[in-house]
Formats: sequence, structure tokens, C-alpha cells
Amino acid sequence: MNKRSIGTLACIFLFLYFFNYLHPLSFGDDYLYSFIWQGKPMYTPISEEAIRVSSWRDLFASQWSHYFTWSGRTVAHVLIQFFLWMGKDVFNLFNALAGTVLVVEIYWCIHKGDISFEFEPSVLCWIFFVLWAFTPGFTPVFFWLTGACNYLWTNVFLLGFLLPYIRKYYAADKLINKNGIFGLGMFLFGILAGWTNENSVCWIILVLLIFLFLNRKSSCTETWMYSGLLGLMIGYSLLMFAPGNVARLHAEQGTSIWLNTKMLKDNFNTFFMIAFFQIFLWFFTLRAVFSLKYLSTQNVAAAKIKREVKLVRIFYFLAFVMTALMILSPGFPARSGFLGTVQLVIAAGILLRMQKDYGVELVQENAKKFLFFVGMGYFVMTTGVTAYNVYLQKQHMQGIIIAAKQMNETGTKNQILEVQRFKKLQRWEELASGFHIPEFELSDDESKWINVAFSRYYGITGIRMPKEKVDNENESSVTGSNK
Repeated sequence: MNKRSIGTLACIFLFLYFFNYLHPLSFGDDYLYSFIWQGKPMYTPISEEAIRVSSWRDLFASQWSHYFTWSGRTVAHVLIQFFLWMGKDVFNLFNALAGTVLVVEIYWCIHKGDISFEFEPSVLCWIFFVLWAFTPGFTPVFFWLTGACNYLWTNVFLLGFLLPYIRKYYAADKLINKNGIFGLGMFLFGILAGWTNENSVCWIILVLLIFLFLNRKSSCTETWMYSGLLGLMIGYSLLMFAPGNVARLHAEQGTSIWLNTKMLKDNFNTFFMIAFFQIFLWFFTLRAVFSLKYLSTQNVAAAKIKREVKLVRIFYFLAFVMTALMILSPGFPARSGFLGTVQLVIAAGILLRMQKDYGVELVQENAKKFLFFVGMGYFVMTTGVTAYNVYLQKQHMQGIIIAAKQMNETGTKNQILEVQRFKKLQRWEELASGFHIPEFELSDDESKWINVAFSRYYGITGIRMPKEKVDNENESSVTGSNK
């Protein structure tokens, strides 16, 4: 690995670490999952007897209860509760590393699954930029503790699992690894990767099944290909058939399994919003594939180009269906689109590599220069606006936490802590940040689950935000009020 590559990866790591450091624990999930799961619906306030996770035994007991009463996402939630137990400082370090690893994995996927440490710094920068620019909900995916464990880390596992299959796709007539231990490792890794995300793993299983079926008669088909797929299917079964999924569905929707009109409308709105974020990637990818359809008949490397384009189509198929499936989900947060965005980035990245490998022109030189300067300007603007506002939010949150601790220590914890709302963002700030500024809100009702989780964490009676808007930014961030 050359110095420029090391420097580029170090810059990506430090960028992610800086924003992880600025981003505090979020009201709601981060505080709730700090406690051993009590076997109740998430939106039911935790009791005064709630116990913080402080050992491996606590974590195991919590996840056992969680699996049977709320959700099958055990891999993600083990990570969440582990990092909440270890502390935010530990998470900041490892999460920045996970984000850097994801960039590297995307690079390897683009470069035929070849695990090499000879990187092109410009490609690493491009990958990170498109993730920053075209990911709806970049902040909750990369900086929010609960969100990162559910989306960033699970993507790291999934791409790591897929790398050998991508390598095999390009080397179909070669044996990659005949070692039985590798086959066992792929089986175990498959369970881990399959036990991650509902709307992505099913499509990966389908693609791998088709791939193995088409290559069933090949003399170079290897055992690890089947053991990995088997592990993936087992992991996905553990995810989907968790008893807690049924309990959660009943808690959120009652006895009905159908989405109402409002849910469908909201889900379609989210889908189109995600598509809007990805519009430039979709335009480039589809236009390039259309262009290569004609170039492949004239180029000496026609067969190779055709095979590469086929893989690109697989990735943008995955990008579409992973996101579209969420329309039928009871809940469709924008961050769910990250899974499809990663697949789309890989598809676009393969096409850009093909431009260099096969001497085809998919982006003109003048366009490259123009896009580079526009991209640099966008990155600097969005980074600056986001950093400034997140810093203000961190200061506000620290004031709230200090007040809660003081209330506990001075014996006035029988009061309700009333805190001012966070600075309301102007529309231009949202746009100028690339929609990367997070929102921190509590209810004006101290009995709501999100408020109660924070109160239990700091040992106070309650906390709330006022109903009225607070326009005076110079006003004190915390006040006390009698219950």
C-alpha cells in the first residue's frame, strides 16, 4: 500500500471519527437499549426496575428476551448493546473503522472481488463522496449508534460475504479455495451475514441460487459456494422466523397484516425521495449500460464487456428491489435506502473501471473536470454546514446531560427536568447540509417511552420539552419544574 492510499484511508477514518465524536447518544433507541430488554413492546415505557447492561450475561439475557418478544435482528442488536455497554468513545473508534472498511469493500467489489491493498486514492475518494452525497439518511447510518449497527455494520458483513462470490464470477474457470476450513468459515460467515437485514438478504439469496444453478455443471464449482449459501439461508431464517417479529407486528399494527392507505402513501413518498437522492447514479448507470450495448459488438474485448455488464445489471437490480420491497413494510425510514445505494455505487463503480480497462468513453474528460469541481464545492459546503450545526447540537445535549446529572446528585431528582427544544433548522440549512443534520426531540409528555428511557438512564423522575416553540436561541438550555 503506497503512502497516498494510506493517507486517503486515514482521512476517511478521521472524517468519520470526527462526526462520530460530535454525534451524541440519541434520545430513544440509544438510551432504551442501554438496559436489559424487559420483554415489553418498545413503545411501552421501561419500568423503574430496569437494569443497565453491564456484563456478557446481561447482554445474552437481554437479546434472548428481545429475540422472542420484539425483533430477530440479533446480530445488529448485540452490537448495539455491546457498544452502549462499552461506551460511546469505544463506539466512535470502531464505527469510524467500520465506515472505512465499507469503503474498502466497495472498492474490492468494483475491482472484481480482488482483495488487494494497492488502492487508487481517487477511486477511494469517489466512493466516499458518492456515499456522502447520495445516501438518504447518511447521518443515522454512519453516526447514530443504533442506526449504524443496523445498517452500516450489517452492510460490512454482507459485502464481506459477497466478495468471494464476486471473485468467482470473474474467475469461473479457476478454483479459488479448496481448503475445507474456508468452506466452514463461509458457512459461519453466511449465518452472520444472513442474520442482518430483512429486505436485502432475500434478494442476495435469490441471485446466488441462480448463479449456482447456472454453474451447476462446471468442474470448477467449489464447496464453499454451497456452504456459504446454506449459512446465509440459515441466518436469514433465524432473522425472519423470530417469534419477536410477530409480537412486534401485533404491537404496531394490531391484528391486521395489511398496510393502510396512509402507510402506503408515506412509503411511496419515501421510495421516491430515495430515488431522487440516487438520480445521478441511476442516470449514469443506465446510460452507460445502454452505450455499452453497442460498444460491446465493436470492441475486441466484447465477451468480457458483456460479462461485466451482466454483473452491473445484477447490482442495479439488487439496488432497486432492496428499496422497492420496503414499500410493503409497516415502517420505511429513509435510512433503509442505504442498502440499495451501496449496490448502486458498486454498479456505477464497475462501469467507471471498465472505462479505463477497455478504453471505452462513458464520461467525457470535460465532464469529469466539471463534476470534480462541482463535487468539491458541494462536499466542502455540506461538510461545513453539517459540522457547525452538529456541534451546536452536541453543546445543547451536553447541557441537558449535565443538568440531569446535577438533578440526580443534588437530591432534586423528584422534579421534572424541562429542557428547551433544539434549534429549529432553516430550510436553507437543511439543503446546504445535504440533509445530513440529525434531529433530537423529546415529547412534551414525560411519560412517553422516549422520555422515560432518558430519565431511567440518568436516575431522574422525568424529562420533557415544552409544547411551544422556542425562538430565542440565547435562552438557557435547561430549567427545572416541579412535578
